Amino acid sequence: MIGSDYKHIDLSYMDLMADGDADMKKTMLEMLLEELPSEVNKMQVLHQSSDWTTLKAVSHKLKSTLAFVGNETLTESNKSIERIAKDEEGFEELPTLLQTISQQSELAIIELRSEFSKL
Repeated sequence: MIGSDYKHIDLSYMDLMADGDADMKKTMLEMLLEELPSEVNKMQVLHQSSDWTTLKAVSHKLKSTLAFVGNETLTESNKSIERIAKDEEGFEELPTLLQTISQQSELAIIELRSEFSKL
């Protein structure tokens, strides 16, 4: 199975969506490599400025991106961030969740770059 070499990503969903089209997969990987670091950084900034409405929106948008990454820790942490921003309670959890997202996305990006270089 493709992706079994990886510890921080599972590209099963991406492979399903690309349906064997290497160019499509390359395009999807480029999008992830561009969007993921940018969105994670944006979340950090929004947390610091206590902009919960925009944090919720960024987190919500990130859900579809994370489906392609296939990292359960990233997905679950992002769901929690969206819930906290929506409910405006549980803010004390945000620093840990954001740190987890940051670390996991960095690990995922290394593996995504590796997969991209194979195409």
